[in-house]
Amino acid sequence: MNLRFEYCWLVLSFKADCKDDDRTGIPKDHLAFYYQKYFGKSMNFKTYGVKDNEELFALIKDAVTTKDGIVVSQLSDDLDNLDIFLKLSEEARRERQRRIDAGDETARLHFVLPAQPKPVEKAAAKPAAVAAKPEAKPVATTAGTPAPKAAVQKTTPAPAQGKGWGKGKGKW
Repeated sequence: MNLRFEYCWLVLSFKADCKDDDRTGIPKDHLAFYYQKYFGKSMNFKTYGVKDNEELFALIKDAVTTKDGIVVSQLSDDLDNLDIFLKLSEEARRERQRRIDAGDETARLHFVLPAQPKPVEKAAAKPAAVAAKPEAKPVATTAGTPAPKAAVQKTTPAPAQGKGWGKGKGKW
C-alpha cells in the first residue's frame, strides 16, 4: 500500500509542481532522482524482491504505469480520499492469493524485511557496596588515641534554624 501511495503521489506531485500540461509524468531515467528529491531516501528494489523499475511497476500496475518511457499515474489528479490505495492493495492481495491457491507460486511476494537494529547491552551495574552517606570519621591521631571532638568531620547537615521548624506548626 505504501509503495502504491509513494509512486502515485510522486507522479501527481511532480505534475502539480511543474505546472506544465505537456508533462504528464516523470521520465523513467529521472525517476530515481525525483524519488530521492521528494522522499529524501533512495529506492531499494531488494526490499520489494525486484531487480528494476519494470518489475516494481508490475507490482503496482493499478496505481502507476509507463507510457512511452514516462511514468504516469493510473489514478485521477484530484484524489479526495486516500482509501483507494487500501482498496487497490486488498484487491491485489486477493488476486495473488487466488493464484497461489490455484498452484501459481510465481504470485508470491518476496519482500525482504528491513534489518532490525541490534539492542545495545547495558553496562554492568555498579556494586551496591557503596554507601549513600559516609559516616563521620575522626582525623588521624597519634598513638592510637581518639581525636578530640572538635576534630571530627561532620557530614550530616545541621537542622534548619528557621521559623516554624520543630514547633508543631507544620509550616516551613
